[in-house]
Amino acid sequence: MGLRAWLREHRLDARARRLIAGLFRDPALLAGTSLRPRHAARWVLIDREVEESEIVRVRFGIVRHPRPYAFSPQSHKVLERYVYDVRTRQLTREGGRNITRERGLDAD
Repeated sequence: MGLRAWLREHRLDARARRLIAGLFRDPALLAGTSLRPRHAARWVLIDREVEESEIVRVRFGIVRHPRPYAFSPQSHKVLERYVYDVRTRQLTREGGRNITRERGLDAD
């Protein structure tokens, strides 16, 4: 990959990261999901879709530690995947994996 191509990819990744960061500051986009502004520091960029040099979709993952009950000391490590459609301003949960159970454990 040449320098120009690398620079273009780097700029697109930076733009995708700004879109995700903005997502966590917009209560309207987070409405209807289990995501909250406090989760803004835990996401990771997975992928982005580009059409005509514009980002149309961004995929990101977030590691969460849900508890089965509010008072429970147990928690599970869950990786959730989300897709943010920039054009329609819609956030959708694509799926999740319970990493703790995949390791054969019941809880951390």
